Parts: sequence; C-alpha cells; structure tokens
Amino acid sequence: MFCQQQGAELRRHVEELRHIGVEPYVVGSGSPKQAQQFAEHMSVGDLPIFSDKSLASYRAAGFKRSAVATILHPASWLRGARVAWKYRQGRTMGDPWQLGGALLVRTDGTVNWRFRSESSGEHPTIPQLLDEARRAVA
Repeated sequence: MFCQQQGAELRRHVEELRHIGVEPYVVGSGSPKQAQQFAEHMSVGDLPIFSDKSLASYRAAGFKRSAVATILHPASWLRGARVAWKYRQGRTMGDPWQLGGALLVRTDGTVNWRFRSESSGEHPTIPQLLDEARRAVA
C-alpha cells in the first residue's frame, strides 16, 4: 500500500519534475512482470518503472533492508492507518523487507541528495522532493 501511495503522489508531479530538469524513475524489487502490473494498476503514464529483483540498486543507493522491528515500528503502523482507506494492501510484489527511499543523481553518477526510509512507508514528501530537485539543478 505504501508503494501505491508513493507512486500516486509522484505520478501527479512527473511533468513538474521534468520542467525543473529532473527525469523521474521508479525502481521496484519485484519481477519485470510485476513492475508492468504496477504501472498499469497505477496508471503511471510515461513514468519509467524498472525492476531490480537482485536489489543491487538498493544496496548501491545505501537503502536499508528491513528487520521485523522496522515493519512493526509504531510510525509504520500510524502511516498505514492514515493511508489504508485509500490504498489497499494487495498481494505483496517484490521483497517485503527492502526499504526504499529517493535519490537525485546527476548524469555523471554523483548523488546530490538521498532520502533513506528508516521504517515501512516512510518517504519524502512531494514538496521536499521538489525543493531538493530545484537545489540539485541550480
């Protein structure tokens, strides 16, 4: 459900990010078929969604792999309670223990900004992401 929430928030701001000069991408931990199903379910349009079942990109980004404690963290439950009415948790696709985040990466590979989730459902707000994107291209 948290991936759906983050995807829904991001897809509404794809053109704004591109106007700033940032090309958004989504990387999921499921199979290519699951990435395609997610894209169709979320109606993401031309927002590219990639699959990394090996989790190599997550490791390279320094994103955490969860322990039960982060899934059961009270903040995760509160976030879940806030979004459960809108985004239903369906069949888990991908690695349920892999936490995500967000990166702003220059074409030369330099990471300008990184947000690492500390518990399930934690991700940057859209205003925070847009502000960081503007700083990154300035």
